[in-house]
Amino acid sequence: MDRRAFMMTSAWLSTTAGTAWPWLAHAASHRDTVAIADSTLAFSAAFARYAAAMNLPTFETGDDIGLLWHTTLAPLLQTSAEAGTASWLIGVTRASDYFVLKELATRATHRVEHSHERGAQSAAQSTYVSFVFAPR
Repeated sequence: MDRRAFMMTSAWLSTTAGTAWPWLAHAASHRDTVAIADSTLAFSAAFARYAAAMNLPTFETGDDIGLLWHTTLAPLLQTSAEAGTASWLIGVTRASDYFVLKELATRATHRVEHSHERGAQSAAQSTYVSFVFAPR
């Protein structure tokens, strides 16, 4: 990990899921990593800034994670698998989006490498999950 990556990881770590950072940073260092974020979550927005600083392709969950999977992520992963370069998926999303994405990804091409669920600190915050899906 170079100095810039270390600094960006440290900055992101200080604002998000601190216990998750070693495996998240490891996955982010792979060449073919794709990031998924939900901009309505403060922690996920911080993660999206980290992913952008690492020059990772980042996709917003939007209103329907299933639609994102079928229209964007699955074709992208299929293309990379056919090219012989399997992509990693990393992200910070709502627990409900993580559940759907986990079901779709593990049935298709990936396995759950790590996940870390963090409960809401207040009524104004949502539960979020930081995760890494590794290629099989």
